[in-house]
Amino acid sequence: MRALATIFAPARFTPVLAAVAILAQVQGARADDCQTIYNAYEALSKAPAYRQTMTFAGVPPMELIAVGDAIYMKHGPSWQKMPVEPGMRAAMQKQTMPSAAALKACSQVGTETVRGQAATIYQYTPPPLEGADPLGPQRVWIGDKGLPLRMTSQQENTDVNLFYDNVVAPIP
Repeated sequence: MRALATIFAPARFTPVLAAVAILAQVQGARADDCQTIYNAYEALSKAPAYRQTMTFAGVPPMELIAVGDAIYMKHGPSWQKMPVEPGMRAAMQKQTMPSAAALKACSQVGTETVRGQAATIYQYTPPPLEGADPLGPQRVWIGDKGLPLRMTSQQENTDVNLFYDNVVAPIP
């Protein structure tokens, strides 16, 4: 801001110019926040293994385990293995979130401890999925290792928790 004031010092530094300067700083912060969110999801797509539990409004809880190039889903009492081609997890992530620029309204909204781990909470609006209604604001809790620990969506009343330690395939 000081640099902008110096640039405009010879001219009259009006409130309009001040507002433009502040807006430019805010936009920069949002771009950084969007990049942080994008990086966390990209790191998730490349994590060697993780487990996630998901609750949705009106749907029984679901569980998913990803180990290498295999994904296991538990919807009800039994697990199903869904083999995935090498690199497919990262490709699926790129399809749903192609870049940080695809995210909108990114902002850091606080900090919280999630299962004993410090996390920074970010709010954002993801890009629309092809053939689906636009998605509303979502939140992600990013831990100090840069990985998502929790994700929520008010629109779908969704709560997803992610775990990275001691994750093994539930079935061969």
